[in-house]
Amino acid sequence: MMLTVTDVVEYAFCAKFSYYSLVLGLKQYEEKRGTVKAGRLLHQKHETTNRNYAPPQFSGKKIVGYRYYSKQLNLSGKIDEAIETKDEIILVERKYSDYYELKDTLKVQLGLLSILIEENTGKAVRKAHIIFIKKKRIIKNFKIDKAVKDYALRALNETKKVVLTGIMPSSEFDNRCLNCCFRKICPTGSLNIAE
Repeated sequence: MMLTVTDVVEYAFCAKFSYYSLVLGLKQYEEKRGTVKAGRLLHQKHETTNRNYAPPQFSGKKIVGYRYYSKQLNLSGKIDEAIETKDEIILVERKYSDYYELKDTLKVQLGLLSILIEENTGKAVRKAHIIFIKKKRIIKNFKIDKAVKDYALRALNETKKVVLTGIMPSSEFDNRCLNCCFRKICPTGSLNIAE
C-alpha cells in the first residue's frame, strides 16, 4: 500500500486518526472545514500565479506543486514549492495558520518531503522556508537535518504498522480532540467531550 506524506502527518497529529482513515476507511470530510478550504485556496493561488517568482534570498529554478514518489518507502508526497540551486533544493511550504512553531506534524512533513526529493533528484535538502499566512504573514526558516529525517521515518514506520496490524493505537485526550472529525466515535475523544 502506497502511503502519502499527508497520511503520515495525520498519524503525527494523532495515531488514532490513521486508524480511522487508513484501516477503517472513514472519511474526514475535510472539504467542509473552513480552514481547510482557505488553505486549499491559498495553495491553488500560489500554484497558478507567479510560478517563476522565487523569494529574493534564493536564486535558482522554482519547482511548483510537484509530486514525488519512492518505491523503496512506498510513499508519495506533493511539495508546495521548492527552489533548486546548483548545490541543493530548498523546500518552500505555505501554511494557512497563525501557529509558526516546528510541531511534530510539520517536522514529519518536512522530513518526508526532503527524503522524497533527495531520492528523486540526488540533491540534498537541508532547509525549508515556511510561510505562515492567516492573520499576518510570518516567514520562518527551518533546518532539516538527520534528526528531522529520522523522526519522520519513524512516524512513517509507525503509520505502516497501524495499517498492517489493523490494531487501534492508543492516544491521550488533549485539545486536538476538541476539533477532531472522529471525536464522536473515538473512545479517547468521545468520553471526554460533552456535546
